[in-house]
Formats: sequence, structure tokens, C-alpha cells
Amino acid sequence: MNKKSQRIFAGILAVLVSIAMVGSAFIGYFLDSDTPLPNTGAYSAANAKAEYQAQKLRIDAMVEQAKKDPENVPLQTALGNEYYNAGMSAQTVAPTEIQENFKKAVEAYQKVLKTNKDPNIIVDMATSAFYSGDYDLAEKSYNEALVIKPDFINALFNYGIFLSQAKRDWAGAINQWQKALPLTQNSSEKETIEELIRQAQSQLNANQTTDGVSNPILKNGE
Repeated sequence: MNKKSQRIFAGILAVLVSIAMVGSAFIGYFLDSDTPLPNTGAYSAANAKAEYQAQKLRIDAMVEQAKKDPENVPLQTALGNEYYNAGMSAQTVAPTEIQENFKKAVEAYQKVLKTNKDPNIIVDMATSAFYSGDYDLAEKSYNEALVIKPDFINALFNYGIFLSQAKRDWAGAINQWQKALPLTQNSSEKETIEELIRQAQSQLNANQTTDGVSNPILKNGE
């Protein structure tokens, strides 16, 4: 799976944590059978940090190149992708840098979108805006992508993540994921979305049982 297709699950970590699903991320290493492995956790953490530092060096080099060639759309796209990936990596190795990486990704994608209204880029920017805390831009952009391409599974999936996490709009999230379900390309994607729907429906049912409204968090305009 390439980086673009992986972004269908861009927000999966946040939603799994929020609605109490069980998930984990790991880095795998293949070693000779006789190689001692005294501290795999520390080894993995060290390599994750090293990769993050390498990402930052790549970003610095790309920023300098972009200054010399500001109209280079492929370069700006690659820069946005690199900031996006750094934002994801920072979740485990540099939490204080998450929002800044995603803000920079938004800036790079916005430059691309001035001349290229690619729904892939729009969704990547929307998700970056979501993680950076700019919820208005995120929602506007998800809807823009879906106007251009209503059956775009990345947009439907990630918009559902946004609705469930940013707005606690479980019904809205379920609606997006139900549209995405028949568009899945493999059993893993299908099972993930089905589980998200089940968990969101459970949340919706619990809220309705509490006070008869589908989203009590929002009922007072909060």
C-alpha cells in the first residue's frame, strides 16, 4: 500500500483511542536468529526518533529548494506530504511538534491547490487541518472534495473520523462510513469501517438512552 492509499486511515489512531477500540502500532525488525535482542522497545523507540530526525532534515532541504522554486507544484506537494508524515511520526516521538507539522502541511497543500484542485490533495489538507486544530477549514475541505468526487473513499472515511472526533457527531460519522463501506477494496478496510460503525452506533445509542438526543455534547451549542 502506498502513502496515498494509507491516508484513508489517517485518523484511525485518534478514533480508536477515543471510542475504546483496541489498536497498536509497531516497527518490525528482521534479525539473524542468533542476534541477541535485549531491549527491543528501546531499539524501536531509538529508530523511530532517528527516522523522525531524518524526516526533519529532508523537510529542511525541501524548504530551501522551494524558496528557489516557489512555483514548483510537485515540490510543494512533496513538501506537504513530508510535513504530513512528520506530523504522524511526531505522535510517538515528538508530541509537542504535531500541530506545527500539520500546520506546515496545510500551508504547502494550499499552495498546490491554487492551481491543482486534486481531491486527493484536498483531503490531505483537510486531515492536516483537522490535526492542526483548524476544524472549520477541515470540514469545508472534506465537503469540497466530496462535491468534486462523491464516491471518494478517502474523503468519506476521513470525514467520518473528523465528525466523530471533532464534533462527536456519531450519526454523521456513521452516514459517511456507510457510504464508504461498498467502496472498500479489501477485507481489512471493510472490517475496519464495519467496526467503526458498530462503535459509533454504540455511542449513539448510549447518548440517546441518556437524554433522548443524538448528540448531548452539542445540544447547548458547545
